[in-house]
Amino acid sequence: MKMGDFGMLLLVILIGGVIGGGTNIVAIRMLFRPYRAWYIGKKQVPFTPGLIPKRRGEIADNLGMLVEDHLVTPEGMKEKLAEGFLVEEVEKRLQQAVREMMEEERTLDEWVEHHIGRKDQLHDLRINIEKGLTAKVYELFEQYKHRPVREWLPPSWNTAVEERIPVIVEQISWKGAEYVDSIEGREKIDTMLTQYLQSKGNFSSFVGRLTHRFSLSDTIARELVRFLKDADTKKLMEELLLKEWRETTARSPDYFLSEDKLNEQISLLTSALVGRAPVVGEWSRPLSAWSGRYEEFLNSKVIPSILSTASMILSKYIKSIMKHIGIRDLVTREVNTFPLARLEEMLLIIANRELKMIAVLGALIGAVVGLIQGVFLLFIW
Repeated sequence: MKMGDFGMLLLVILIGGVIGGGTNIVAIRMLFRPYRAWYIGKKQVPFTPGLIPKRRGEIADNLGMLVEDHLVTPEGMKEKLAEGFLVEEVEKRLQQAVREMMEEERTLDEWVEHHIGRKDQLHDLRINIEKGLTAKVYELFEQYKHRPVREWLPPSWNTAVEERIPVIVEQISWKGAEYVDSIEGREKIDTMLTQYLQSKGNFSSFVGRLTHRFSLSDTIARELVRFLKDADTKKLMEELLLKEWRETTARSPDYFLSEDKLNEQISLLTSALVGRAPVVGEWSRPLSAWSGRYEEFLNSKVIPSILSTASMILSKYIKSIMKHIGIRDLVTREVNTFPLARLEEMLLIIANRELKMIAVLGALIGAVVGLIQGVFLLFIW
C-alpha cells in the first residue's frame, strides 16, 4: 500500500466516524428540537417541531394511561396502606403538629385565623352553641313548665330522696346537738340570752345578772341537746321535711320560675355551661396555657382513631377515590404543561453517559463503514 493510499484510507475512516457520530448527536437533539414548528412562508419545514414536542399530547396521554393502569393502582395503594408505614408516618406528623400547636401563645381562634385565614370562627361557633343550647332549654321548659315535678322526675330519684330524709334528719340532729353542747355553742346561747334580757329593760337586766350565776345558758343548752336527740323531735322533722318535699314536687316549674326572669336565668345557665365546657370554655386563653392536658388524649385516642377510620375508608373506597381524582388526566395535564427545555435538560443530565455512548457508537459504526468503503475503493475498484 502506498503512503498516499494509507492517508486516503484514514481520511475516509475519519469522515465516516464524524458523519456517524454527528448524525446520532443531531438525531438525539431532534427528539426535542426545535420546540416549535418552523415555516417558510406558509409551508412548514420538515421535521419541525422535534419528535417529542410534535407528539407531546399523545405521549402525555399514553403516559397518564400507563401510570393509572400499571403504576398507581388501587391494588398497589391498598397494599401500601396494609403495610402501615404510611399511617405511621402520618401519625408522627400529626403528633408533631399537635405538639407545635400546643406551644402556641395564640388563642385557638387566632390560630385558626392564622392557619386557615378565617376570623372569629370559634367565637361565632360558641355563640351558635349557646343559641342552640338556649333553644333546647326553652323547648324543655315549655314541655314541662305546667307539669308537676313528680310527673317527670324519675321515680327512683323521688324514692331515693324520701329514703334519704331520715338520714338527713339524723345528721341535722347530731350536728345540731354537737354544736349546742360545744363551748362555741354555749357562748352563742349566752350572748343571745344576754342580748334578749337587755332588750327588756332594767328589771330584765337585773334578772339576767341574777340568773347568770345559775348558768341559765348551760341549762338551755342541755335542754336543746335533749330536744334535738329526742325521737319525737326527729320524727317531727322527718314529717315536716317529707311534707315539704311532696308539696314541692306537686308544683310545676313555672311556680318557681316566673316568665319575667326566665330569659335571664336561661341565658345565665347556658353561658355558665358553655363557659365550663372543655375546650369551648377555654379557647379564649392562649393554647399553651390549657391545651397541654389534652395532648395525651389526642395522641393516644383521637389521632389513632381518626387514622384507623380514614385508613378503613380509603381501603374500601380507594378505587372510587382514585377514579374521581383522575390520575390519568392529572398526569396528562402536568406533562403537557411541563417546560420542554427543562424536560430536555433533565433527560440529558440523567442519560448523559448513555447519550455519549450512542454518539461514540455512531462514530465507531461510521468509521467501520468508512474503512470498508476505503478498502473497496483502493483495492477492489
